[in-house]
Amino acid sequence: MDRFEFFSRLPRSEPGGATFTSAYLTQFPVKATDRLLDIACASGDRATWIARSRGCRVVAVDADARYLPVVRRRCDQGGAGHLVQSIVAAYNALPFGDNAFKYVLAEGAAMPLGLKQALTLWRRVIAPGGQIAVTYPGVVNKDAPSEVRGPLERRMVEPLGTLADYHTVVRAAGYEVVHQVPLQPELWDGFYTDTLRRAWSLVERREASAEDPLLQEVQDEARWFRKVGRGRVFLQALVLRRVR
Repeated sequence: MDRFEFFSRLPRSEPGGATFTSAYLTQFPVKATDRLLDIACASGDRATWIARSRGCRVVAVDADARYLPVVRRRCDQGGAGHLVQSIVAAYNALPFGDNAFKYVLAEGAAMPLGLKQALTLWRRVIAPGGQIAVTYPGVVNKDAPSEVRGPLERRMVEPLGTLADYHTVVRAAGYEVVHQVPLQPELWDGFYTDTLRRAWSLVERREASAEDPLLQEVQDEARWFRKVGRGRVFLQALVLRRVR
């Protein structure tokens, strides 16, 4: 089993939720005539909700082509099929021209690239003065031990940093911070509750083995957050404006 097979039946593949997205999206004065880019759209719940609530067009991108029919189905069922365009693309090679979007969302999309590389690569497609909302995990204490960092860092290309570290990266990449919002603890819990239920259900229905490496990984991460990570790691939404 891989991450698509596991997470395509869930609303999202990383911690988050509509209230979290809404908390930072208020900083995007999106109009119905705007076109917004959603990087790492996964199953399309976020793109559907944004298109329907804002009335704007959304280009929903995921690196896994298997998500495309899932996104189309979710958008059609959610009444936003005419507003959402789903495409497959690598996050480090977005197939758009320079200055193509005024607004970009990237929940979880920077984790496989690293924050500096992601912001540097994506700046090209953001119009001057345009904004990007990127979510990224970090540690409260820069000296946090390996047991605090472990599960998240295993899925990342760089060590977790502090919020101050990320502000330095943001400025160096040509942005200024407009707004920032941490993921609420109850949404962390909700995400991991969903993953545990999904894992147990797969095993009970004999659709997967309890020894499946991915099932073990997601269950270990859920238990890690509840026993070790809570209050010692954060997931921050950074709303940034391109300044150069």
